[in-house]
Amino acid sequence: MKGKKLEELLNKKVKIKAFSGNEYEGIIIGYVPAEDNDPEIEEISIENQKDNKIYSLFENEIKSMEIL
Repeated sequence: MKGKKLEELLNKKVKIKAFSGNEYEGIIIGYVPAEDNDPEIEEISIENQKDNKIYSLFENEIKSMEIL
């Protein structure tokens, strides 16, 4: 998902398609910058509306993202 500034998505409603085939729709509730992560990849957390669970995704796991 290069090119998107994931930090700017905090508190926004999005729809995410992952390379794994999973889809998520909900509010971005967390962000970890690459320099604070191991491996050094940006990470976001989404509160998924379908099952009310929180999922964390690395930037390289995201195939596409749409702001709703």
